[in-house]
Amino acid sequence: MSDKQIRRSSASPRRRWLARTGAAFLALAGLSASAWAQADFPNKPLRLVVPFAAGGSDVMARAFAEKLGEVLKQPVIVENKPGGAAIIGSSYVAQAPADGYTMLWLGGGSLTPVLIKDLKFDILKSLKSVVSIARGGMTLMVPGSMPVHNFAEFLAYAKANPGKLNYSHTAGSILLSTEMLKSKAGFEAVAIPYKGSTQVAAALMANEIQMGIDVPVFYLGMIKTGKIRAIAHGSQERSPSLPDVPTLAEVGVKDLVFAFSYGIWAPAGTPDAIVEKLNAAYNEVLKDPSIRERLAQAGVVPVGGGAGVHAKAVKAEQDMWASAAKQIGYEPQ
Repeated sequence: MSDKQIRRSSASPRRRWLARTGAAFLALAGLSASAWAQADFPNKPLRLVVPFAAGGSDVMARAFAEKLGEVLKQPVIVENKPGGAAIIGSSYVAQAPADGYTMLWLGGGSLTPVLIKDLKFDILKSLKSVVSIARGGMTLMVPGSMPVHNFAEFLAYAKANPGKLNYSHTAGSILLSTEMLKSKAGFEAVAIPYKGSTQVAAALMANEIQMGIDVPVFYLGMIKTGKIRAIAHGSQERSPSLPDVPTLAEVGVKDLVFAFSYGIWAPAGTPDAIVEKLNAAYNEVLKDPSIRERLAQAGVVPVGGGAGVHAKAVKAEQDMWASAAKQIGYEPQ
């Protein structure tokens, strides 16, 4: 063996050792940088995306954002990204960097294939649950001028007037809820589509429709003045804003709820350590008396808990809608 070959042979193990050591150092440096970024989180403003137009659910989101900013010591900016039945805003967050700085405010149970035709967005795969904010239900309402004061009287009236009742719907979940109620209670009513709660309220007060199912917060003032009458609530418990209105179970309609929940999501790849920090911060906000009062006024119950609680609730909602649709042969619109 020549001197040159000997030198090359003896140098090879050293080169390999240096290469391995360098690679390990770089990997460790990268890991340390990632760990430091998580430990230092958050060190800049965060964004909370609401996938609906301003003036709706973003009002509550803004109240949370203000308190969350105080807990995290960083501003939390609310951004409205409406369109596509919440798909546009949800997809935007799913495609954002998975660093915890972009979050989504949404229930998620509405993003289910039995409610939206050709839905290709899977919220449970594209996003990661951060926290469950609250749960609630939709309320069955009738015109204040209608000669019924409770669900039993409504049911008797509906059966005595076949073909004379109309009902409102503004979304697939409301249409499906009403069809399920008709099926279980045994009465008939014709579906009339409306663009939103403002139009539904006007139609109820004018007796253009004889029943409507919707989230009650918009209607509370009209219910209190008697222009609209609430006769049953679709959650597991009575609404904090309508404590005198019985649940569907209490009026004899078993195994049926018009329930919903909403919470916070992050991109699917967000590190667990960051999700846990955000979860702890939101749980702290949920203890705030002013926030709890706002939730009660909106007719919902605060939830909180671990990061996975909301994902389980949404999966249960999706299963509920799928089961309901199968029972009555409902096809997405």
